[in-house]
Amino acid sequence: MKIKTMWVDDKKAFGIVEVEDKAFGSAFHPVKYGTRDDEAFSVINRLWYTTYNGAREYFRARTNPHIISGRMKKIG
Repeated sequence: MKIKTMWVDDKKAFGIVEVEDKAFGSAFHPVKYGTRDDEAFSVINRLWYTTYNGAREYFRARTNPHIISGRMKKIG
């Protein structure tokens, strides 16, 4: 998985990771950032979207147990 761009919320708990994808060019994954040093992040429920906005909508869903804090900020 080659990471292209990462976004993180204000508390650095959740975010979105853009990775290279052979079929679509890019895939966007909602992620939970790790609390341990050996765990950078994990993809939530193996979800993926073809756009950033699609992945962002995951965090806006009322049925979603993962609540972000503030705005997403690009970190790389």
